Amino acid sequence: MSERRRFAAMVVLFLVGFGLIGLASAVDSSWPLFVTVIPYSIIPWLVVHADDPTAPRSPLPSISPGA
Repeated sequence: MSERRRFAAMVVLFLVGFGLIGLASAVDSSWPLFVTVIPYSIIPWLVVHADDPTAPRSPLPSISPGA
């Protein structure tokens, strides 16, 4: 997953979370607040998954001796 797609997914998850909070306020109920935990818990997973050592990384540039 590219950095741009990961960032877009995090923005969408934040918006879904805030939307659920707004829904809870609009319907004067607390059940959407229990569901809000789901998108907010996926965001840290996306961040940690970006640092996964098994993920393919671009090779580092080679440093030639005597340069």
